[in-house]
Amino acid sequence: MFAGAASASPSAPGWSAIADEAGETVTAAGSATLGPVLEVAGGAYGEAVPGFTIEVERSSSGAGIEEFCAGEVDLATSGRTMRDEEAAACEEAGVVFTEFEVAFDGVAVVVHPNNTAVSCLTVEQLGQMWEPGSTVSTWADVDPAFPSESITLHGTGEESGTYQFFTQVTVGEEGVSRDDYTISDGHPATADAVAGDPNGLGFLPLPRYLENQDRLKLVAVDGGTGCVEPSAGTIQDGSYAPLSRPMYVYVSQAALSRPELRGFLTFWFEDAAALTEAGGLVPTQETVYASNVEELTALIEDMPGATPVTGSHPECRTPA
Repeated sequence: MFAGAASASPSAPGWSAIADEAGETVTAAGSATLGPVLEVAGGAYGEAVPGFTIEVERSSSGAGIEEFCAGEVDLATSGRTMRDEEAAACEEAGVVFTEFEVAFDGVAVVVHPNNTAVSCLTVEQLGQMWEPGSTVSTWADVDPAFPSESITLHGTGEESGTYQFFTQVTVGEEGVSRDDYTISDGHPATADAVAGDPNGLGFLPLPRYLENQDRLKLVAVDGGTGCVEPSAGTIQDGSYAPLSRPMYVYVSQAALSRPELRGFLTFWFEDAAALTEAGGLVPTQETVYASNVEELTALIEDMPGATPVTGSHPECRTPA
């Protein structure tokens, strides 16, 4: 349950101030992992402010940032920070933006449930499997104690923020890996592939594993301090390292001039932890969320003619 706006009054002070101007649609594109959080937040805000809608394109971090820098969407969602060349593309297009950290995710390593031999892998072993030019072709190549059966690797392609993060951690360089793995068209396809392959191994955002946990086996990862499985607790306390990551949203200054986007972001950021959990991800630190609210408020106050939207009135919130 989240303390949000699912049953908030549309006439509640604070949100009603922009209700008449909230008919336009806010658009977002990028990380398929972060997309559900925006959908949950947008749905909750739409309950409080009739007429508000949000369209969320779940593609990949790179694709979303490309659309964002081309001025095609209001928000970009990403499982990594924006690259220098992407920021340069935004600058060249005149897109001024602000970055906000909004959630945490863990990348889960998964195998087929019938794989009883493999329960934990080190980061180094994952690197040996995925590095460019890898000659690993059987489980025994990874560990002589494993069976001499072939390995089939599955995962998303280079536009995926999950792939970029996974390769950065395991191989040591973002977006670089062996090129003979089976590239999946999205995380659901990776889950399907591993679930149907007794010798398969893949990587998924934790929420996508949880959706498929009845047909996949989770592999613990040893980052140097022992085998740890990803969970909300191990991601939040930092013990699932180094395969946990912050998630980001990028906000266009031009889009922020619109009252519906200002209202939506204020609503989301004020209840970010609960809405993040409702969207299947792990909340980041409360100090980060507090800083986000402060920065957003300052950005709005600095905009000519823009009025900050406050949703802290008791009528705008539902008890947890």
